[in-house]
Amino acid sequence: MPMSVIRAFSDSHLSGDVIRLTAGDPDFNTPEYIVEAAKKAMVSGETHYTSALGKLELREAIATKLKRDNGFEADPKSEIAVTNGATGALSLSLLAILNEGDQVLVPDPGWPNYEPMIFAAGGTPIRYPLRKSDEFLPRPEEVESLAGDKCKAIIVNSPSNPAGSVFSRELLEQFIEIARKKRLFLLSDEVYEKIIYDNMRHVSIASLEGADEVTLTINSFSKTYAMTGWRIGYVAGPKSVVGAVGALQSAINTCPSSISQAASLAALLGPQSIVDDMVADYARRRAKFIGDLREITGLWAPWPRGAFYALVDFSSISPSSSEMARRLITEARVAAVPGAVFGEQAEGHVRFSFASSMRELELAAKAIADMLKKCKQ
Repeated sequence: MPMSVIRAFSDSHLSGDVIRLTAGDPDFNTPEYIVEAAKKAMVSGETHYTSALGKLELREAIATKLKRDNGFEADPKSEIAVTNGATGALSLSLLAILNEGDQVLVPDPGWPNYEPMIFAAGGTPIRYPLRKSDEFLPRPEEVESLAGDKCKAIIVNSPSNPAGSVFSRELLEQFIEIARKKRLFLLSDEVYEKIIYDNMRHVSIASLEGADEVTLTINSFSKTYAMTGWRIGYVAGPKSVVGAVGALQSAINTCPSSISQAASLAALLGPQSIVDDMVADYARRRAKFIGDLREITGLWAPWPRGAFYALVDFSSISPSSSEMARRLITEARVAAVPGAVFGEQAEGHVRFSFASSMRELELAAKAIADMLKKCKQ
């Protein structure tokens, strides 16, 4: 099983004068009130094992958040499990629901880690296309046609990585119809729920009619609170699956970090204005970086509606995203991720993260423009 291509691509350019716009890691520091809560927990001796499902106090705070922000209820005692990041929530959920040979539909383009998680659980990933011509949104009838007898689940990611597309209520309702008709689980990856633009509204699948029995909501603290290194996420869903996640976590990880759980509790209970401030900053970076890219002849840079990625079409310059990414590093000294990493539908594109400083984004856009001007001379 290969390592994450995004991680490998990021780590290979840690030194030198390369501007790294690869990983989805906010450049903000974790808010101070969250850090202080972790310090307090350490000093007071909260350094022991917790329940495999996570501290009940944290699960109760998550339940409150889900009801307030996402519009659905989950029993903190039996329908929520705290995990080692959303990655842990996804991988344990897949281990819980898949039997050998089961299929899982995954978005194309989509986060490349979905596939190795499915392989590790004995399953087979089947890609459903999100086409550029459809603004990287799926066609429900096509998704349904791909859900054969061996299909067990569909992964839905909105706002999406890498395209930044946001699924409407009507589209999500069609996914629910497919799941109920085909007796499938919906794994709703909502880690970018707060990072949204253009007056768009995030809709949680679990809040919609008929979704509660088939939906596993996956989320984390990493993107919302700039806590990527704290490794805390959670899954909310039917107690039969959440109970299995707890049993698997007990066997594989014992429990999530007690210190990170204390920090996450503070994140939920503390001031949320810090999240709004970060999103406003992302919006400014989005406007500047994508605005600059759209001025470059030969590029097509759509406006993402959510997350903090620019999926830019370089196909008129090079049909190979891997070749284009290599040239960006060697000629422009800008590191980004080849679109092919995310699936066939993103070939010819390169993904840039704009969760970096405005200065880096300005330099990167200028370097790309200068590189392409030289190519035409």
